[in-house]
Amino acid sequence: MTTSQLRVQHTSLQFSDKPAQQLHDVNLLFSNGGAYPIKTGTEAGGIGGNKNKEYLHDFAEKFNHVINFAADTWVAVDKRIIEPGTVEKDDLFLASNDDMVGHGQNRVMATLKFQHINELVGEINQGSVHYATRGRKRGEPNYDINKQCAEKIHRWMVENGRGSALAFVNGDFNMPDRTLDWALGGNFTSMADELEAWQMTGHGPIDGFASYDNDGRVKAKRFTVLDDTELMMFSDHYYCQGVWVVTHKKHA
Repeated sequence: MTTSQLRVQHTSLQFSDKPAQQLHDVNLLFSNGGAYPIKTGTEAGGIGGNKNKEYLHDFAEKFNHVINFAADTWVAVDKRIIEPGTVEKDDLFLASNDDMVGHGQNRVMATLKFQHINELVGEINQGSVHYATRGRKRGEPNYDINKQCAEKIHRWMVENGRGSALAFVNGDFNMPDRTLDWALGGNFTSMADELEAWQMTGHGPIDGFASYDNDGRVKAKRFTVLDDTELMMFSDHYYCQGVWVVTHKKHA
């Protein structure tokens, strides 16, 4: 049985940081992320003087990545693992800001589909999400919003994880992974849950990676969080790294 690794990173940026601080953080994501070709994050929306989206676009181009944005979420993938001509950018609308309590914007999942350069790995579908705050448990004002988000992601996983295709979602889930289910009963499982390796990501264990439960070829290998003593960032969330092991398809 032969396998390949999918190395991923996620960082929830800070929309309210000063431009120089945002430039510093985005630079770190790419200059330190050579070993992690699949990159995702949040807080790249157009709020106030937020320049994260501009910097992400520039550094993705500089480091030869394809990047896709939706609301404040983004997915970037190094072209060296992409079969040329196979990229599909899309998004999935999850919830309207008008229905949420508190300030913010619409919840939309940025997605990026591509064929891995190794044909035995096959098709990869990667999403990035940002759940609402104050929606961790029943009775909280945005619980129904996050339940709606999870249900739509579940359906996206089912649709895009068919057959040998692989589906993943990373994000800031705004609920502690150790005690709550990011999928809220849906059909995806976090990397930290699989490994029983929950870690603080800035505001508790709320950021990370998840795979579709029916992707029998996918297993979690390692989940690592670098805090500010290990990788100094101005964002109020820490830099996350993960490794999936993918069993090769039996036939190309």
